[in-house]
Amino acid sequence: MTSTEALETPRAQRTLSSRLKAYVRKAAIPALLLSVTIGGVGASTAAHAAEGPSCYSVPGQTCPAPGPAADPLPWRGSQPAGISNQQWNGAISAANFWNIEGISNAPGDRFHLVSRGEQGFPGQGWPGDTNPNARHWYHFETGSSWRRVHHYIVYGGVFQDREHRIQRLEESHHVQPSNASGSNGVYREYDVNAWSQPSSSRGQERIVRNVRNGHVYATFDHYGSFHYLGRW
Repeated sequence: MTSTEALETPRAQRTLSSRLKAYVRKAAIPALLLSVTIGGVGASTAAHAAEGPSCYSVPGQTCPAPGPAADPLPWRGSQPAGISNQQWNGAISAANFWNIEGISNAPGDRFHLVSRGEQGFPGQGWPGDTNPNARHWYHFETGSSWRRVHHYIVYGGVFQDREHRIQRLEESHHVQPSNASGSNGVYREYDVNAWSQPSSSRGQERIVRNVRNGHVYATFDHYGSFHYLGRW
């Protein structure tokens, strides 16, 4: 890690407001919808789940086809009882963030996230690298060129769903087993919270996406339970 990437103390959770708002302005989406709160990627509680950038509102995204009658999951899930507004909106904001972020493949820049269209990156968002080495802390910067702030967040790579919790949720909505099995490598894991420096502690919130149908699931108790977040 270079001197410009020196770790900061004390370590703290950070928002992704600058990165999100900058892209939202490019996409002509009101930045107000992605105002965030301290303590994660949490969106304002005033922002409705369906109002943030979706697959179809972000330019250049290859979107999944609308679900047929045999796959009736909606474009956005409903906030379940017992999950706070901050948790739910934080997961939604994280999904919006990863929807526009990719992993740089530039030599020597292996662990750097880049937004769609940045530095010539044409990507589709949602890093999907299956290489075990891609499971790593990644960094990105916000702020002006003379006041850069470094952030760190984890792309978790392939999620195996060993307890079959997501698989059972998907199959209850008639998703075919071949498209809803962790053993087939269809799930990718992403963190919800960004931090001021890498650490073994990442919090308990994660989102998991099925790369074959765009369904995204959120867990707020470190894989103990999953909730349908929506489709990106």
